[in-house]
Amino acid sequence: MTAKAARESCSFFLARLQIEIARLRSVPFPGHDTGPRQYLNLVSGFIDTGRNYLQESTRPGISASDELAAIRAAEMFGNTAYQFAQHIAGADASQIPHQIVAPFRRIVDELGIKNTIFFRSEHLPNYELGTFDFANFPAVPHASETLKTAYKNLTLPILRVTVPGHSMGMLPHFAVVGHELGHAIQNNFFPDPAALTGDEASFWARLKQRLQATNTPFNNDAILLSATVISNWMNELKADAIGYLLGGPSFFFALCGFIQLSSQTYGLGETHPPTDLRRKLLLDHLSSGTPSFCDVFKSKTGQEITETVNSPGIPVCPGPDDLFNEFNPRVGPLKASIWTEAIPFAAAMGPHIYSAAQAWMYANCPALIYKPEHLSADLDDHLEPLCNLVPPIESRRNGTTTAASLAAILNVGWTALLTKLDQIAEPSGDYGDTTSRRMERLHELLLKGAELAEAKRLWEENV
Repeated sequence: MTAKAARESCSFFLARLQIEIARLRSVPFPGHDTGPRQYLNLVSGFIDTGRNYLQESTRPGISASDELAAIRAAEMFGNTAYQFAQHIAGADASQIPHQIVAPFRRIVDELGIKNTIFFRSEHLPNYELGTFDFANFPAVPHASETLKTAYKNLTLPILRVTVPGHSMGMLPHFAVVGHELGHAIQNNFFPDPAALTGDEASFWARLKQRLQATNTPFNNDAILLSATVISNWMNELKADAIGYLLGGPSFFFALCGFIQLSSQTYGLGETHPPTDLRRKLLLDHLSSGTPSFCDVFKSKTGQEITETVNSPGIPVCPGPDDLFNEFNPRVGPLKASIWTEAIPFAAAMGPHIYSAAQAWMYANCPALIYKPEHLSADLDDHLEPLCNLVPPIESRRNGTTTAASLAAILNVGWTALLTKLDQIAEPSGDYGDTTSRRMERLHELLLKGAELAEAKRLWEENV
């Protein structure tokens, strides 16, 4: 292919990309969110930079090798734009419930997360925090002005919160987003290492012993992989702790219910500790204090929050030897040994991680912490009206009305879902059974509550 043919092909590619980006710009994004448009500005900057390189390839007197290099650079920027355009898929208002974006953005702001952020839906059972960093692009020769401007308006890395869409996009489950926001601040707090010295030493001793029993060397590779697993597991427990502090019981119900629907495994691997351990740590904290969340829930509903209240199907890890024997044929003795022996260490880390997360929240955003007294007041204010099809919008105390928080809406919603669903009038329709139609009505009521509560909050801020 001649340079001229390659240039024309790339020009056509960039032109079609620009049309696609223009189409994406034309769709509404939920909650008038600015994050997706800032991201699209960056992608447009890649395309314009590619065009600059194509223009450079036509410069009079350019050598054949430089001409080809400029065309290749244009193709690279075009491919970068093409690859990153896909990450905005599912961010438009037809995929993300617009009612949840503004309340979550408030939480993002109060947590002190300054990064450019956007939310997207994916037709997969997946909650995820993605990060994108483009620090090197504005410094390249021939960077377009649009790329430089887009870069100046970003706070990197860009964060993308993915939530499941369609049939798994039920509002109560969105409490799991608190976990993903926890990942965004996970480096802001750490458990006291001195408190874990003994547990860490025990972990290394157990690991060495198990590796020796299988004639597996305890070398630098083993140490590095072990450290990676421990770090990954710590970050997952940190994110759980933030989710718990933001959402109280709603996070416990959401995380366990979502995992019950989406996975039939232990949840154990290089990146995550076992699900049954995470569930136990959450329940331990729900049960702590006087009154605890569990105390309040039982006093208001007559039902207890148990470990398996909405997740009886989550598999429980067997004992260490049985777990090792189960994983060894699949992943090999090194990984099986690390995963098995890291569980007691993670169990010991858990309370210290939750304490560190709570201390950080109290120091930086205490108003975001959801407490048992909040649950008590929210259930008094909203549970019975919700069963009578009145969405949770505001509370009135001492002559003052206050917009319901997202945490309040999620907790009242979960309480109704688990204890009062049969009291919600069944809507008409020919889909599903009676229970599923009631759940759909509850979902719509909670969305309406989130929307109207946010409208009230905006009104109060602008009066």
